[in-house]
Amino acid sequence: MLFLQFYNVSGQRLTETRYLVLGAIVDTTDQQVEILAFCADNKSDLHQAVRSAARSLSRGATIGTLGGKTRGIFAENAPFRLLLACTDPETARENLDTAAGWLQNEEESPPSLPPGVFFGTQAPAGKLAFVFPGQGSQYPFMGRLLLEMFAESKPVADLAEQAFDRNPPLLSYIYPEDAGTQDTAAYNEAALRNTDVAQPAIGVISHVMVEILRRHGVFPDAACGHSYGELTALWAGGKIRNTDFMSLSVARGSLMASAGNASEDPGAMLAVRTPSEKIETLIREHEADLVLANRNSPSQSVLSGPTEEIDRMREICRKNRIISAKLPVSAAFHSRLVMDAAAPFHQHLESVPFCPGNIPVYANTTAAPYPADERGARDLLGRHLLQPVNFIDEIRHMHEDGVRTFVEVGPRAVLTGLIKNILSDLSHNAFSVDESAGKKSAVLDMAFAICRIAALGYPVDLEKWPGHPGV
Repeated sequence: MLFLQFYNVSGQRLTETRYLVLGAIVDTTDQQVEILAFCADNKSDLHQAVRSAARSLSRGATIGTLGGKTRGIFAENAPFRLLLACTDPETARENLDTAAGWLQNEEESPPSLPPGVFFGTQAPAGKLAFVFPGQGSQYPFMGRLLLEMFAESKPVADLAEQAFDRNPPLLSYIYPEDAGTQDTAAYNEAALRNTDVAQPAIGVISHVMVEILRRHGVFPDAACGHSYGELTALWAGGKIRNTDFMSLSVARGSLMASAGNASEDPGAMLAVRTPSEKIETLIREHEADLVLANRNSPSQSVLSGPTEEIDRMREICRKNRIISAKLPVSAAFHSRLVMDAAAPFHQHLESVPFCPGNIPVYANTTAAPYPADERGARDLLGRHLLQPVNFIDEIRHMHEDGVRTFVEVGPRAVLTGLIKNILSDLSHNAFSVDESAGKKSAVLDMAFAICRIAALGYPVDLEKWPGHPGV
């Protein structure tokens, strides 16, 4: 159990390291997350290595000592690889025993490996891409242990607070001091949901996660994002600088919030579980004043427009036995209702230099990589607020260009599910670094993702993994 007490920040900006925990009662055994990594030239040798590690744990070896030894000799280009993330020696021993038996299983379709155990034999099937979530993926206390455990988090948090430049500071929304009752939990979620807070909040957590992956030698061959996440992708792809990323995140969220607040009805968004062709037919038949704002997957779309029209369409969907749900956003994004934000955001972009970047960054609007020229990239991002998100074609285009592994970097795993749906008939891998969305330790989720990447054969520097909090 981990108890956190944060600084009371009412009326006072956080500076320096004051965004960190004031005091913590930590059971270090519970919080220790280790990665055990094994590789060999053949399956038999891998089985022997895994079996030997299980015996070592039975004889009293610690997972910390064992983890350090195995990570030091691991090679992601070895013909056979097996990795697991664990928090206690008993579970680790049980999983190693299961994995050893699995490696000896000659069945054509052997039982699945236990959760947190990952196996690979081939070289990477294709390119690896980072995919970044947008508004709606935020939740209170997202990624909190990452900020404690990894030193890379501090400069990112400092930069975010400087750009946010408000009281209360940004991290007090993500990690609220008062979170003890159902009422305060609802209040904290609502406060974080506000557009001017949610977008930079998702940005700082995604930024931290990227820095942790970079620490471990994980770099993408391509990137994309969903709605706000496209801004994160442009930063991760080297097209905009660190300081500009956070200032643009704050400006985008603030302008969109102001555009919604300036009108009597900021609008709403409705996720609909049905093919886009069917929902477009319903829009025409009922003459609904709505736009198909997001083509998320073959079975899910998002509508955007006036709240009254969204409510009417929700009832129409109910009568047609179509599952729908309002999204936790504060305005009708990617519609005319946020038009007042588009012009000033475009103007803000004029002072931001765009760099060539080092990887292709795919755009929601065109489903193609951003143009190399600065003016073209700036104009495309400037129109992004009003244009629909064509996530389906974007992901398919990335797959056509050789991407086979999609790593969702940011809170939750919403995009992971969409990608699996979009590419259901094609070979691919899709997973999130925040797979449990706060139900497990954020550090354990990150360890799972790093293990998956290494098991797939992509370069990973496992020796940089810290086995204990604060290292």
